[in-house]
Parts: sequence; structure tokens; C-alpha cells
Amino acid sequence: MNSIFTRRSVREYEKRPVETEKLERILRAGMQAPSAMNRQPWEVVVITDPDKIAEVAAITPYGGPAARAPMVLVPVCNKEFAGEKNRYWEQDLSSLVQNILLQIVEEGLGGCWMGIYPDENRTQQLADAIGAPENIIPFAMISVGYPLQENKFVDRYHPERVHYGKY
Repeated sequence: MNSIFTRRSVREYEKRPVETEKLERILRAGMQAPSAMNRQPWEVVVITDPDKIAEVAAITPYGGPAARAPMVLVPVCNKEFAGEKNRYWEQDLSSLVQNILLQIVEEGLGGCWMGIYPDENRTQQLADAIGAPENIIPFAMISVGYPLQENKFVDRYHPERVHYGKY
């Protein structure tokens, strides 16, 4: 799985749109993620309107990649799907985001994960911007587009951080 080694946070994009078939594969890959109790508490809001992208990008001081992208994905938690006892929805959504990021690379695209949750102010602003009802919690934003530069492998393995049997 080469994409795991070449994935990087891409912050600069070409202006061309992402094809519908690539978007569908990205969303399908995301929803193949593992989830606690198989609750699959996720939904994804797809934003391609430049004005709406500018609005959501302004919610976080780290929204520059979103502002420059032709598409922004907003993974959200649907509390009805999560259920009252699912205290692990953050891990579920993180798995969804990671799968999305890996499939983005497989599609020849670039992406950047911008955290929103658990910052209450950003979470509420994004909920308002996407028209989310009370049971929907925005989790993140992912910018998606054709990268201006090719992703290259950077070795991040640190053997001194691996411990066998005990710390």
C-alpha cells in the first residue's frame, strides 16, 4: 500500500475540479473504516461551492488549505447512529478520515485534515455553516484537490520509539 508511505498534508491545489467517480471512491473507502460496535456514526458533507468553501475555511485559523481547494469534505458524527453508549465515535470518525486521506492519494489527489472537534466554537460555527441539526457534530474538514507538487516518501519510522513487552 504505497499510499500510506506517500501521503502528506497537501495545502496547495490546482483549480480543476475533482471528478465525481473519484469522490465516490473516496467516500466509499472512508466508510469502510472500522467502528466501535459497528455503529458507523458518520456522514460526510461535500462542499464544492467556492463561496461556501471560503465560509467554512474561515472558521479555523488553519483553514488555508480548504480556502485553496476545489472541494472540502466535512465528516460529521450523527449522534443517532452513534447511540448513547458509543463513547468512541471520535475514534470512528478518525478512522473514516484516515481511510479518506489514503484513498485521496490512491486517486492521484492531495488532501489535508483540519481538526474542528473538540473546539466548541469551531464545531458550532461549522455546524451553523453547513446547516447541521442538533444531532450532528462536525468533526473535521478535509481539503481535496489535485496537488501542485507530487507527494514524496519521507521516512518517519523511529525504532527507538518501539518497545517490546514493557516500556
